[in-house]
Amino acid sequence: MWNKKLFAVASVLGLCSSSVWASRFYVVTTTVYTASLTRTIGGDKVEAQSLVPAGFNADTYSSRPQDLFKIHRAKLFIMIGLNLEDWARDLVSAADNANLTKAEIYHGIKLLDIPKGNVDYSFGDIHPFGNPHFQLDPEAGRIMARNIREALVQVDPADKDTFDKNLADFEKKLSVAEARWQAEMSPFKGQAILPYHESWDYFAEAYHLVIPEPPKTIEEKPGFVPSPRRVQEVIRMARDEKVKVIVTEPYYDVSIAKTIAEQLGVPSLEVSLYDIGLDPKQTDYISMVDTIVDRFVQALSPHAH
Repeated sequence: MWNKKLFAVASVLGLCSSSVWASRFYVVTTTVYTASLTRTIGGDKVEAQSLVPAGFNADTYSSRPQDLFKIHRAKLFIMIGLNLEDWARDLVSAADNANLTKAEIYHGIKLLDIPKGNVDYSFGDIHPFGNPHFQLDPEAGRIMARNIREALVQVDPADKDTFDKNLADFEKKLSVAEARWQAEMSPFKGQAILPYHESWDYFAEAYHLVIPEPPKTIEEKPGFVPSPRRVQEVIRMARDEKVKVIVTEPYYDVSIAKTIAEQLGVPSLEVSLYDIGLDPKQTDYISMVDTIVDRFVQALSPHAH
């Protein structure tokens, strides 16, 4: 079991011969957006890299040999938690880094889709502790940033003031962006979208969109390609519920989402949940959400139908 409380370590990493780089400590995260948030809060005190490349699914990532080296030399390892990155646990053990602080940053986020009763893998690729795909909800972004700040302070208490200032600056910018996103999405309040996978519940709740249930998702079970029968059921239910946009991610069967969208006569929106680094417009967390909100605005606008 991972400790839910962070524990401090003392380990000096010679990351670079220059004095600037020598003063930084090395952080490894699972996803690109958590690495970006770490750089935002850590500033010039940290070097942060993600294990999962942009555009890849953090849920099903296959680790590479160089990942062991990254973790072995890190002082801090940051993951989302909620069993999203189960593959990371064995990887951290194999990296054999006794001086590693580990942090899960879902704590404090209001979780959705917590299964009721006993669940097992016969239910599909289900997350028994709640839905971990909360990064596009600005409030979750705010809480993740605060948790990252706590982790950085545990590792480097001497630079607490720097981390506090960077966090305050980020929260100020996020509040401005959040107001803009709400204004841009407000004309589409109550409109229905249908995702391929259960990845968009937090986004829908944040911007007052509807995900009809049933069908809830194109998948009948998480992680399983839907059968032809299921696809026909989804088309019928989505038509009844007046779904306006089909949403999928590039690491699922995009052709199925496109087929359903064509049958319904609505746009099919393909969006990676880990976009930073794929689009030149997306350089940090705020610009990542910016771009995704823009794409939803375009897809939901009347001219898109």
